[in-house]
Amino acid sequence: MSRSPRPTRPSWQVADSLVPRPEYWMCAALVLGMLLTEVWQTSHLAQICLSLDQVRTASVQANARLEYLRAAAERRSTRAELVPLASSLGLAPAEAKQLVLLPSEYLADDRTTPRDEGSASLLAWAERASGALLPEASAGSRVTR
Repeated sequence: MSRSPRPTRPSWQVADSLVPRPEYWMCAALVLGMLLTEVWQTSHLAQICLSLDQVRTASVQANARLEYLRAAAERRSTRAELVPLASSLGLAPAEAKQLVLLPSEYLADDRTTPRDEGSASLLAWAERASGALLPEASAGSRVTR
């Protein structure tokens, strides 16, 4: 006769190992809730970072556009156009009769220092060597203000 490895039980008695306990279900639900909360927080943070990057990009573009328009306005404006504007702001245009005395510290030196030809070639050689040893990066870096 062959004996079965487990003891025989009546069908109305259920083995304890086959029924999952409610504590295990609660623990699994708690871990699943924590994981879902972590995923939600991570995706929310990624969304905030993406919107921040878009706002930064728009700000940089707007600043570049503003600087371009200011430079274009300065190029187009002539002295004759600015004279009435200066008088309306209470600024008087400079006259040829005016004499302004500045301290000598404010003025640049007229003296030119003689250049040594050897130093210029040494500097050029050092620049070529640094370019060969440290190649420039192909991707531009972001400049934020």
